[in-house]
Amino acid sequence: MTENSKMRVKHLNFYYGRAQALYDISLDIKKSQVTALIGPSGCGKSTFIRCLNRMNDLIPSGRVEGEIILDNFNINDHSLDVVMLRRRVGMVFQKPNPFPKNIFENVAYGL
Repeated sequence: MTENSKMRVKHLNFYYGRAQALYDISLDIKKSQVTALIGPSGCGKSTFIRCLNRMNDLIPSGRVEGEIILDNFNINDHSLDVVMLRRRVGMVFQKPNPFPKNIFENVAYGL
């Protein structure tokens, strides 16, 4: 990784079953900078972002190939504590994604 890279994606492919959704993505994400993904609906932006904190692990047919290096550690290593990863790599959605609770419980959850 370069000195000012926080995360490096190398030859990332993602599959939903047999259907390939991401093709050979390589990208350096720099420290202390904003990185934005822009593209048309259905081009794989959300799938890519979910790979960065392993949210795609929750998809039974999902399969990832390649490496995602965060601070010199491959986040796809099975020994990684996924909860700790998700504390460090958060996501902001375009539309709100509340927890599957009532409105009060969703608002009170942060407290």
